[in-house]
Amino acid sequence: MTHLTELYELISHISELSNSSDTHKQAIPPITQHACEPQQFASLLSLLLQEGQQHQRLDWAAHMTSPISHAALMGQIVNQLHNGNLLSPELYPVLADIEHSTVSWLSELFEQPYGHMTAGSSYGNLEALWQAKQASTRRTVYASTSTHYSIHKACQLLDLELVEIPCNSVQQLDIEALEIACQQQPPLAIVANAGTSAFGAFDPIEACVNIAKQYQAWCHIDAAWGGGLKLLPEYAPHFGCKLSQVDSLCFDPHKAWGQPKPSSFLFYRQPTSLIFDANYLQQPPQGQLHGSRGGEACLPLWLTLQTQGIKGLTQWCRNAITEAQSLADTLQEKTNWVVYPQQSGIVCFQCSVDLTPLIQQGILSLVQHESGPIYRCVFIGESVSSKAVTTQLQPYF
Repeated sequence: MTHLTELYELISHISELSNSSDTHKQAIPPITQHACEPQQFASLLSLLLQEGQQHQRLDWAAHMTSPISHAALMGQIVNQLHNGNLLSPELYPVLADIEHSTVSWLSELFEQPYGHMTAGSSYGNLEALWQAKQASTRRTVYASTSTHYSIHKACQLLDLELVEIPCNSVQQLDIEALEIACQQQPPLAIVANAGTSAFGAFDPIEACVNIAKQYQAWCHIDAAWGGGLKLLPEYAPHFGCKLSQVDSLCFDPHKAWGQPKPSSFLFYRQPTSLIFDANYLQQPPQGQLHGSRGGEACLPLWLTLQTQGIKGLTQWCRNAITEAQSLADTLQEKTNWVVYPQQSGIVCFQCSVDLTPLIQQGILSLVQHESGPIYRCVFIGESVSSKAVTTQLQPYF
């Protein structure tokens, strides 16, 4: 226990290092035949820690990158020290039980009986469409124009045809356009978003599920960002149906719940149909992209749940929504800027003011849209404060 206490103190000390944002580009030394001097090594570590400390700022709202909790950091450290391989779970019963417990809880949350860790939702989207392809001879995939670029990559890798369906005024997939497309060409799969990366929009998931059923198509939900809001009862209408009816769903705790990367999961309604033989393993590997793996996705999350409980994680999500809505309300009250509806903790707005300096500081990011550039603020848990972001925006009102 003493060692754990000391480790927690060390982690706390790292977290309290200078929040200096002076991380301008500095030349790093070349790789040579000789080791660098101790002082140079310490300077390099300091530079890296300063760069990482940007995530601690209350106005760091440009992207889906937040600081991680002490418990999650502890899980990451312990995972590296453990270094087990869950391709052989019989050798690591404690880690295997933790993985099973974590996946089981998430499976229940998302109403999907089968699931496993992935190295990110880009892998999850690829694997889901890979599974869909095994079950059909069709090649067409429908997704909105706001879908994540990983869907494009997955379709290229799998030799599938991606057809983009236009969005409505609030950046949701246009269901009428989807119906027309399905009538003309029944799809292999329909991909719906539960929180797009740019606007945080939720597609009409229930309608997508019903259309997929009508045309015997696979329905996949990309919930990489918005999936964490499944903890909030008030967000049930955004998911729109019992998720047990969808064929697959991916979710990234390293986005919505502030976990270290990679922390990602993929869930299925039916067990995967692909089983492979490996003559050096006691148990055959499952039909999934991920091969060797340890506790990198589950151990930090499991320790977070142990120290915060589901209640704490729920409050983390609700705080992000509250702060995002506060900023949206302030912009609507104090400016004449066009503010898009806040759906999942992302606030987007359009204005004629040049906010490039705030982009360079990591306060805002830029979304390219057909109507022109749109500014974006991402709220994650307690990491980003509406008041801090407003203070930075105030001079431009």
